[in-house]
Amino acid sequence: MRNQLTITITDVHGSRQFTLTHFIKRFIVVILLVLALLSLVGTGLVWKFLAERATLEMQISDLHRQKELLESDYRQALAQQNELYTELNQDKMALENEVQAKEGQLSFLQNTFGQLEAQIGLVESGDAKRLSELAPVDIELMMNKIPSGMPTTFKMISDGFGWRTHPVTKKRSFHEGLDFSCDVGTPVQTTADGVVESAGWDGGYGLKVVVNHGYGFKTVYAHLSKASVKRGEVVAKGDDIGLSGNTGLSSGPHLHYEVHFMNNKLNPRPFADWSSRRAHSVFKQVKEVPWESFADLVIQEKLLVLKQSLPTAVISPGKLN
Repeated sequence: MRNQLTITITDVHGSRQFTLTHFIKRFIVVILLVLALLSLVGTGLVWKFLAERATLEMQISDLHRQKELLESDYRQALAQQNELYTELNQDKMALENEVQAKEGQLSFLQNTFGQLEAQIGLVESGDAKRLSELAPVDIELMMNKIPSGMPTTFKMISDGFGWRTHPVTKKRSFHEGLDFSCDVGTPVQTTADGVVESAGWDGGYGLKVVVNHGYGFKTVYAHLSKASVKRGEVVAKGDDIGLSGNTGLSSGPHLHYEVHFMNNKLNPRPFADWSSRRAHSVFKQVKEVPWESFADLVIQEKLLVLKQSLPTAVISPGKLN
């Protein structure tokens, strides 16, 4: 045939002829088959790699989730540890403050008993300072240690200390403090240096804060809308400890304020009215407190401070007025 090349191959088995056109066709078919086979193998390998990749991605995602869980557990454990440390530290501070308060009370009681012994003639009165001879600095020191002044700004004193008909229960009962009528949210201040003994809900008192001032004195602030201090916290006279409110058994917004001495509830009014202008008013009105003994303790503390600051000076009570 025209345009065809015939190739003859002769061997021991005879002669064979190949037309180049048929050879090219077979060669192309073989090439196509090889390419198809390679394509199938390649597709299989690709699917296998994709499946392995998906498996690896799932494993990596699981590892990330496990890592996040471990980090979350670690943060929670760390937060719990910090919280426990904070609570233990607060308890430690509270115990230290309580020990200091008890030591102060013991010293105060010892001075009180000494004063009583002097009054009944068992011992001589010695250098006990009379209240009328107290210097202004002595009064100022006492007013920082003993509840004095108003615990909040108010519109009026709506209820006093003593027997009354309760405005909610309508029953006759003894009112153990003063009620200062004021708007909800009015700042409340502690009336002397001290340590927060408790801060939380207490039945009819509502949200209540109790401050221990040492030397047998405590103050109570009740019906609060918010307490801004915690148990064991040290506070100074005039520090904000919360906001007035209308919580608990209350007929309207006000602050209920109490003053305790040696677990006895005293009329807070003389303490609330006590100021530098009325320096001796509380001494005359409140008979439950041995004021001369307390005054002597304050003077001794002042002498100790002065001796520490001026170790070479000779200081006597008579030179301090």
